[in-house]
Amino acid sequence: MKNSLILITGATGYIGGRLVLRLLRAGYRVRAMARSMDKIKGRSWKDYPNLELVKADFHNPESLEGALKDCDVAYYLVHSMSEEHKNFAYADRRAAKNFISSSDKHGLKRIIYLGGLGGNEPNASLHLKSRREVEIILQSGRVPVTVFRSAHIIGSGSASFEMLRYIAERMPFFIIPRSIIDTKVQPICIRNVLIYLEKCLENNETTGQTYDIGGPDILTYRQLFEVYAKQAGLRKPLFINSPTPHFELGKKIAHTIAKLLLPISPGISQPLLDGLGVEIITKDDKIREIIPQDLVPCSRTIDRAIQKDSLKIVDTRWTDAGGLNFPEWMFVLSLSLSMKFLLASPSNVPTLPLISRN
Repeated sequence: MKNSLILITGATGYIGGRLVLRLLRAGYRVRAMARSMDKIKGRSWKDYPNLELVKADFHNPESLEGALKDCDVAYYLVHSMSEEHKNFAYADRRAAKNFISSSDKHGLKRIIYLGGLGGNEPNASLHLKSRREVEIILQSGRVPVTVFRSAHIIGSGSASFEMLRYIAERMPFFIIPRSIIDTKVQPICIRNVLIYLEKCLENNETTGQTYDIGGPDILTYRQLFEVYAKQAGLRKPLFINSPTPHFELGKKIAHTIAKLLLPISPGISQPLLDGLGVEIITKDDKIREIIPQDLVPCSRTIDRAIQKDSLKIVDTRWTDAGGLNFPEWMFVLSLSLSMKFLLASPSNVPTLPLISRN
């Protein structure tokens, strides 16, 4: 495999940006693909030996022809959940079909797809169902697909960690139904995810197989917030049971909190939060025998992420693939303070610039 050319799609994203460097250091020949050549040329590994850079778009089939040419393996690490695509499920469906069509033409030998757990559950959200649908579309082609269904990925800069951090550090208490706060999840460290993605290249047994991947700990969201508070030196959060146990009410509360506290647009945060009531745990652990590794406990994963974030040594962030918006409350606060300042002395006080929401 070291002589094969490996395509990494989503090379400017959170996972792809780290996987490129990991495979290059391991001696692989890598072709890094992204929609923006300016973005990809801004990465620290852009001048690394054995690296090719290519600009392509999943929604432009012609551009995929050049990206896939002469490649033996392709990592599928993209999704369309962004402000650009209002119907992300449709966009993901079209992207996967375009990719399969092109990969079949070029005789690709293998696809490695990182999806998500929970897409088969009866109460799965649209986001989780879409991840599962992409998996099915990829498997419909002639190229064998290795699928990793991942639990929440925790690491410095990951979406799961950032949402956990923003809420835990700004909410002294939670009013939320037990149907959400006591849902079980199995977070996995970003380091363990990258090891699975790399080592499967060396193991032919993984070709065409599907694996659940998660960390060593199964926790409820309640316990996850408590672990973060302990590692961050915060007070233990107070959880107040909602007057009604209904999931829909809890979802509305979660959406409101996200809109107020998170630097994430509702178009992205709401699909993620819609899956809060779904258990995200592995159904089998066969991958642990095929690719053995030391799974990092959740407490150590969070502690490591906090340290890296505080030292500003984060390799990639989930926002690398898109824009970062200011939280709603920052816009409201800026507007309120500016108005008060102007009204206090309108003739002598210069106008304060407002924080842009875009």
